[in-house]
Amino acid sequence: MIEQKVRTIDELLNFVHKIYQVHGLRLWYRGVMDAGLVLLPSIQRSERRIQCERMLVNDFYVRTKPILEKCPDKKNYAAWMSLMQHYGLPTRLLDWSQSPLIAVFFATETYYKNPGVDACVWVLAPARLNEREGFGDYIYPLDADTSQDMLLPAFKERGHNPELADKIIACRSTESNMRMYSQQANFTVHNSLRKLADICDQETLYKIIIPADRRQYFLESLRVFGITEGFVYPEPEHISNDLRRLYGI
Repeated sequence: MIEQKVRTIDELLNFVHKIYQVHGLRLWYRGVMDAGLVLLPSIQRSERRIQCERMLVNDFYVRTKPILEKCPDKKNYAAWMSLMQHYGLPTRLLDWSQSPLIAVFFATETYYKNPGVDACVWVLAPARLNEREGFGDYIYPLDADTSQDMLLPAFKERGHNPELADKIIACRSTESNMRMYSQQANFTVHNSLRKLADICDQETLYKIIIPADRRQYFLESLRVFGITEGFVYPEPEHISNDLRRLYGI
């Protein structure tokens, strides 16, 4: 895996451009506040979470179905998993953005909470990942049959496709959600405990390090491009935060 340290927006964009020039691939990005963290979906960040996954997702279904205005079909596992991810439940989905600047925002938005810690932006070639995992170089919609089969083990104990065991797949988001639209969100579905950093070669996964002392600069630079809290989270409370910051009140 290739790592690159950057200190300016220009350096970051130049590095990303070089990846495009070499590979000609569509790239995804994931911003992380601590460059030392392992790249894992939230459900895999403790043994307890892994053991509780099926109970978590089915309890979420039971408790939220009566209060949702528009309830997905019971077997629309993609829609239910997207809802769980949106509302903070640990899932086997890992979020990615099609925008490197959105990823930088996520990597730096709370820079003041962890002084001295480098942030990072992971860069993934999703079609290459899928090809390496045996799915061809196509990026599936999250609600495609193959993707749904990848999500099934989170919901049911039986009926799994053995050919999809121990696989990771890159999928496009298909939910109609303004936040996901603004964030240009997509997902990798982890039907495996293998780590992306271990299975990807240097042409599939890259890591861009943002030094701790440059995180505030990056966040402030994003505002020039219109990448603000209210843009990334297009809801009234976050728009209000933008306005308070704009007017210094």
